[in-house]
Amino acid sequence: MKKIFLIAVSLFTLQAFAQDHFMVSPEKPQAGEEVSFQYTQGGDLSGIMKMPEAYVIQFSSKGNKIIDIPLKREFGKLTGKVKTDTAATLLAFAFTIDDKFDKNNDEGFLVPLYDNGKPKKGSYANMGSFYMQYGPDYFGIKTNPEKAVTYYEKEFDADPSAKTRYLNSYLYAKKTIDKEKGNAAIQVEIENMLKAGLKAKEDYAKLASLYSLAGLRQQYAFIMNLQKEKFSGSGTDISPNGLFQKYNEAKEISGKRNVLNEVTAVADTAKDKDEYNSLANYLKNNLLNAYAAARDWKEFGRLAATITDKAALARAYNSVAWKMQEKEDSLKYAESLSWQATSYAKSEWQKPSGSKPDMITAKRWEQSRKDNYAMYADTYAMILYKLGQAKKGLPYAKEAALTISEGNNAEFNNTYALVAEKVLPGTKLVTELEKFVKDGKASEQIKEILKNQYVKKKKSDAGFEQYIAGLEKEAHLKMIADLKTQILNKPAPQFTLSDLEGKKVSLADYKGKVVIVDFWATWCGPCVASFPGMKKMQEKYKDNPDVKFLFVDTWQKEDNKEQNAKDFITKNNYSSFHVLMDNEDKVVKDYEVSGIPTKFIIGKDGRIKFQAVGFDGEDHLYKELPAMIELAN
Repeated sequence: MKKIFLIAVSLFTLQAFAQDHFMVSPEKPQAGEEVSFQYTQGGDLSGIMKMPEAYVIQFSSKGNKIIDIPLKREFGKLTGKVKTDTAATLLAFAFTIDDKFDKNNDEGFLVPLYDNGKPKKGSYANMGSFYMQYGPDYFGIKTNPEKAVTYYEKEFDADPSAKTRYLNSYLYAKKTIDKEKGNAAIQVEIENMLKAGLKAKEDYAKLASLYSLAGLRQQYAFIMNLQKEKFSGSGTDISPNGLFQKYNEAKEISGKRNVLNEVTAVADTAKDKDEYNSLANYLKNNLLNAYAAARDWKEFGRLAATITDKAALARAYNSVAWKMQEKEDSLKYAESLSWQATSYAKSEWQKPSGSKPDMITAKRWEQSRKDNYAMYADTYAMILYKLGQAKKGLPYAKEAALTISEGNNAEFNNTYALVAEKVLPGTKLVTELEKFVKDGKASEQIKEILKNQYVKKKKSDAGFEQYIAGLEKEAHLKMIADLKTQILNKPAPQFTLSDLEGKKVSLADYKGKVVIVDFWATWCGPCVASFPGMKKMQEKYKDNPDVKFLFVDTWQKEDNKEQNAKDFITKNNYSSFHVLMDNEDKVVKDYEVSGIPTKFIIGKDGRIKFQAVGFDGEDHLYKELPAMIELAN
């Protein structure tokens, strides 16, 4: 416990809950009280003069939410306060600057709330959730299942009835630590449930969830079928899951529409009306795309008129309009749809109609609205360009590419270049497009437009290759300089996995080589989208014995994971990929992957040099990955 005196403020009694650089008052805050804190920048924020962004996740029985906290500098420290809800159980504080976090040595800054001098019910369990989910997702800390299990067990000791509520989360954390011991613990709970007997519908659902957690798919399906037979009454499953499955099984659009009508009818009298309405909204948007694909604009319009969720409707309109412009199909109708989406998004950006969603900061919410508008405006500008109305489209393309994205989105830059070429004078156009190339944010079409302008001015393409090479060299040098600041240089976790031929492959087999380890899954859209580019990258280095690619299939849920991967690889002609099977999801855990695709570029010294998350288009891949390999080499 520390006591410090703040001149001209007051005498604080502060708790050094996490470290000396973070202290709270009162010592044991109760739910409903105002909690004050003092913070001194540490960790990755040390030495940065910029004011951090601060927020707290308030864990509450009424629902978790993020609360933004204004910071003040007072006598060399940062201070702030947050008013808690009476139902709150735990506060988790975040301090961040430009996506860097003070992680407090991966402990986070956690403050439990108290009731009669003891941590409130649920506070320990929420700490467990923090170390398994919220910490990695919102605070940049590593997953810590050992710590999570400790806190779940503290919760169960303090409140035995809590085990029912948090059982699956607790067992998942145990299984993450040790799969064999975790499955054994799950089996014990399954046997306990079977001994107690299945009486209510919820009992079947709980047992099925345990089977699912253990990876026992057949048992899961069996119990769910039993539940359906026992509680469906008429024999027809009209639960949200049952109707969703029925919708997916319908082959024709008319059949899908009938299921939607059934969902709507059930929702009128259902107790869990919100769940059915949520399903209906999802199915409506899915069906809109089906009508668009069939070019049935009459039914498309009728269905759209029934959608009351304006944000969902705008997303659907934008998606459909973009596909229409790609095919250059019904462009006038595409313009109408895109305009509705774009005008709605701009209105929401500038003056949102709803309140901030609970689990997002005010800053990120504003940015998401801006990004949403930029995406829709880009679609609208492209449609206008194809309609021969470039002048009308230019302001939208400019807002998307330059004002909001600041030239950092290559796709938006491409639209802007196409539109601007028809409107702007050559000198201004060339200056802007040259910057895109220098920044490494230019598409091949942008380079072609530059070539057109070059020939127009020089009356010949002589010297163009040297000209564009000079611009690209500047982009390459800039990328190299940026990447050098991102080098991780941390040990690569060793692993041994089987490939699709059953051969054991170890990372150690490639000692002295640059290894690209690409974590992926067959269900992962961005992974699949990245593979054509990754195939070209592999071909680029096929004659270089010092560069090797390993594609680690992970997070699959199929019964026969190897066959699932083989079928995908064969069907898509990726036979040159060396695929390794991370069937127990151990390697992906060791590498602390939070989302896929994620690539690790491992240097000849066996240390991770770079981690690349997601897929940002083939153009970006072709530039960034070779640069990373060059530095790792």
